[in-house]
Parts: sequence; structure tokens; C-alpha cells
Amino acid sequence: GTAVFPHDDGFAPMWRARAGARACLSFTIGNHNPADGGTAAIRAETPRWHDGVWQVRADTPAGVLAFALPMAGLHNVHNALAAASCAIAVGAPLAAVIAGLQSFEPVKGRSRTRQLDCDGRARTLVDDSYNANPDSIDAALAMLAMLPGPRLMVLGDMGEVGDEGPQFHAQAGARAHALGIEHLFTLGDQSAHAARSFPGARHFDAMPELIAAVTAQLPLVDSVLVKGSRFMRMERVVDALESAAGAPGSGATTGETACC
Repeated sequence: GTAVFPHDDGFAPMWRARAGARACLSFTIGNHNPADGGTAAIRAETPRWHDGVWQVRADTPAGVLAFALPMAGLHNVHNALAAASCAIAVGAPLAAVIAGLQSFEPVKGRSRTRQLDCDGRARTLVDDSYNANPDSIDAALAMLAMLPGPRLMVLGDMGEVGDEGPQFHAQAGARAHALGIEHLFTLGDQSAHAARSFPGARHFDAMPELIAAVTAQLPLVDSVLVKGSRFMRMERVVDALESAAGAPGSGATTGETACC
């Protein structure tokens, strides 16, 4: 067998040692000086975000791996490279690996990225509406912070957070502000705590009011991310924005919808 692991992870030396005499195939993104002092077998250049997709290029033992990934968040590039590394490790042809990555279509609500053409200029919409918890909100905020600004975070309540709910939501608002995200719109009793910890945030009591405000704000921002727990049904915001921009296209390939 072959051990596949991230080359610059702190546990890489342990994984390499545990592999023993087995083959190792490690991968890295933008960091070719790993903790264990070896050389990554798969080395990706720092990816570039352009037109709603990551442009990724990596050197592999099988040749150059180049593909576009329609998901925001550098962690998703890392996941894609991990999947490609596993495929290469079992002998999949590089052309098949590239074709698989190029045809990847994100699941709705799971960091799916669309380009909305509004007033003749593209806006990036990240649909991360399927669910939310403190860790995934931190990841979503980091994702949004890497996108072009001005940026708008649309946040619904997190569920199942117990007595610490107000604290978790307040931390989310403070984190968004600390990352330099320009706008925060919130919906739900708990998310009001996020709004209070973000200067200038807007809180809404009803979905129609939130949708109207986000739609009006769209021409004034470059990137929007929508997130909330499942019971909040925040995909309604996403659907409204896509509807305002026209009937959604194939999205995951071109990432584009009609003009709003």
C-alpha cells in the first residue's frame, strides 16, 4: 500500500514513520519546506482565485495537474489535492484525475460558489447554508475573508449549542469584524448576539426583510456568503439572490447566472 498524507502537517513525521517500508505520497500547497525535511511528491503552487473558481496547478510524479475548483475556501483546495493524491497513488491516469476534478459539482449548501452578474459586474455568492456550528462558522468567515471585497456575511442561528449559544454567536460576530469583513446581516434570536458584537451589523426578525435587504445590498458588494443551521433554511436567501440574477446556469462549471 501507499501512505498519503499532507506534507506540511505537524503529524507528517509520525505518519511517515508509521508507514515504515511502505511507499509514501505526500502533498503540499504553497509550502515546499515541510516539517519532516523531505520533499513532497505532489507540490501545488499557491492557488489563485479568479472568476469564482480556484485555479490550481501542481507538479506530480505523473505530470502537471491543473484544474479549476468552484468552491471557496483554501481548505477545499487542500481536500481536492488530497483526493487527487489518493487517485494518483492507486495508479489512476492523470488525465482521468483532471477530468474528475474538472467535472466536480459542489453540493448545494456546501461551499457551493456561484457568480452573479449584477449591473454588468460579477459578484461571488458562496452558498454554505446547509448547516452551522462554531467551527464551521470560523471556517466560513476565513473563507469569506479571502474573497474580493466589500464582503457581506449573512448569518442565521446556530442550533444545538446549548447555554453557550449567546457566547458562540457573539464570538462569530466579533470574529467577522476582526477579519475585516465589511458587512454582517443576521437572522434569528441567537444571531442577534453576533450583530451586537459587529459594529454596523444589521439584524432582521423575518426572512422576507432579510432577503429584501440582501438583494438591495448585492450591487454594493463583491462577495456574499450565506450560512446558518438547517432549521433556519438560509438557502432561501441563496435562492432569492439567484432568482434576482435570473435562472441559474450550470454554475459549477461556469459559475455564472444571468444578469440581475
